[in-house]
Amino acid sequence: MRESKAHNTFVNRVLHFDDDIEFMDIICRHVTRTEFAEGSRIFTCFDKDRHPNIARYTVTQHSRKLIANHCKATLYASYVKDIYEEFTEYLRSIIAEAYDNATISPERIAGGQETISMTAKDILKFQINGTLTDIIIDRIFQALENERSTIKLINKVCSKLGLTVDKSIIQDALCYLEIRHKLVHTDGLADEDFRKLYPELTYTHDSHIDLTYDTIISMRKKVTALVDAIDREALSKQILTFHTMP
Repeated sequence: MRESKAHNTFVNRVLHFDDDIEFMDIICRHVTRTEFAEGSRIFTCFDKDRHPNIARYTVTQHSRKLIANHCKATLYASYVKDIYEEFTEYLRSIIAEAYDNATISPERIAGGQETISMTAKDILKFQINGTLTDIIIDRIFQALENERSTIKLINKVCSKLGLTVDKSIIQDALCYLEIRHKLVHTDGLADEDFRKLYPELTYTHDSHIDLTYDTIISMRKKVTALVDAIDREALSKQILTFHTMP
């Protein structure tokens, strides 16, 4: 696949996160499907001195499932946050590359309204060490993120770069990217408006977002599809350059 450097970085990082998800699925399937001998240790490699917290559980299949499922839930929540962070890092990276490639004017990147605060000392320091452009782009991107709206962030980045992306692809990914905000701000509790807006997600009896294996896999597919679409558009307009392996 022909891709930008930012796309290549995104894909490779997500690949490692996917390894974690698949390995956790293997562990949980092993725990739930293995017939442990009666009176055996709670887990084969369990050591009461090395694992004092696990030692407090009674040796039952229920305890094994409880431990495995809690670990799975923690990993799934971390995966959602990591994918969101990698997606926003991809957006920041393509803005920086577009400027470096001189395909987008400074006026398009900075707009007419964005302002940043920086001392004269810092400006001179960043200018000398060659990081001034990176610092300015980071500050501009932080201002976009501070609006706390994923759809606004996506639309503004596309607008700055002159990209047109299928709205259905954006909407499909947005459903999963918005899970991150609920996990961070409400511990996964979804209000009625959120549940009505995203009926394709599953919810628990107490209105929390139910992070299942299928939900995690769908998130990866939909967010990757959005990154693919943005990358194709940016490459086709020569805003980004094709990544070449070293």
